[in-house]
Amino acid sequence: MVRGPWCPRLAGILRTIMLKFRALVNGLNGLVLGFALLAPSAALALPKDKAATQLRTEAMQTDYAETNFKKAEQKLKKAVGQCGASGCSKQVLGELHRDLATVYMAGLKQGAKGKAELKQALKANPDLELDEDFATPELRKAFKELGGHEAKGEADEAPAKAKKDDDCEGSDGCKDVAAAHEEESAPSKFAKNWLSLHFEQDLLLYSSQDQVCTSNGGGKGAENYSCFQNGAPFNDTITSGDGNHVAGGLGRATARILVGFDHLLTSNLSLGLRLGYAFGGRPPSADKFFPFHAELRANYWFGSSPFESSGLRPFVSLSGGLAEVDGKVSVEYYDENGAKRTLDAWRKTGKAFAGLGFGVMVPFAGDNGIIPELRAMQMFGASGTVFDVSIGYARGF
Repeated sequence: MVRGPWCPRLAGILRTIMLKFRALVNGLNGLVLGFALLAPSAALALPKDKAATQLRTEAMQTDYAETNFKKAEQKLKKAVGQCGASGCSKQVLGELHRDLATVYMAGLKQGAKGKAELKQALKANPDLELDEDFATPELRKAFKELGGHEAKGEADEAPAKAKKDDDCEGSDGCKDVAAAHEEESAPSKFAKNWLSLHFEQDLLLYSSQDQVCTSNGGGKGAENYSCFQNGAPFNDTITSGDGNHVAGGLGRATARILVGFDHLLTSNLSLGLRLGYAFGGRPPSADKFFPFHAELRANYWFGSSPFESSGLRPFVSLSGGLAEVDGKVSVEYYDENGAKRTLDAWRKTGKAFAGLGFGVMVPFAGDNGIIPELRAMQMFGASGTVFDVSIGYARGF
């Protein structure tokens, strides 16, 4: 082979080209590797993840924690709507549906909606786990039934519990303990105790009555009536003739403030007690007004498990106890000089009663409710018929 002076120069040029080619290949390999490492992160952080996560945090950490369950529901549903079909990662979408299930099952007591949301959560992310800060026994049970994976700590406890159950096999004492434990850990599906505050307005039924106020003074009128003038018992003379008459009808009477406690024996039956104080009774006289109120009551709530639903809860009530209802009407009369004057004729009824009522609880924000009620009461002792209109607020626990 013939070698010329150009051969070493050519070899150097070729060597330089090969080195630059290798550097280019290594650079391309680095870029490919970098994109491969960054790809999962890009897939996880889809465009609407941040906004949806912010709404989720506000809903659970603020609204749910403050028992504003409807507000939490609205924010989570808004976040799901923003995500759409592909705007959020499967992790974020699964967490949104899981938290909605928590709000429905643990907050609003809507088990069917909660299970539907859990299905959506596991469909979006089969590897989803429950949030231990908000998980309840009812939620855990539904999650497991739908194929959800237990958290590691919970799964580790299962073998130990199984071993303990095996050790107790055949022992009546262990069975009793296990039964008691199951009863304690069983989740309550609804609040069974309710405290309430009520305002009631009494409406007294008057019958037509003549000679309501006597003509011989002393303030004592016809049966169950006491007559007053300017707040003092009436002592003047009433002439016979026109006036001194009460027409029949319904009139406003006393009002009362009551505090109540009710306990649900079943999902449809509750027993309760109400105590309170009445005001607006007749002026002081020899026969004093009895202002105290005490009653026992039973409510029957219509529907299938009404306290597990967020819908209206109608009921009928049967009640009885101690109370007095007083009502006032104006009576015209003529004095001995023929001048027309006016008296306040107070009618007394009570001091015992029996009542039949109809009402409805309007639930809001979980275990809270507004309760309007209409009740008919028959008064005993001083007989009379009273219609009672009330509005109340109740809180379950």
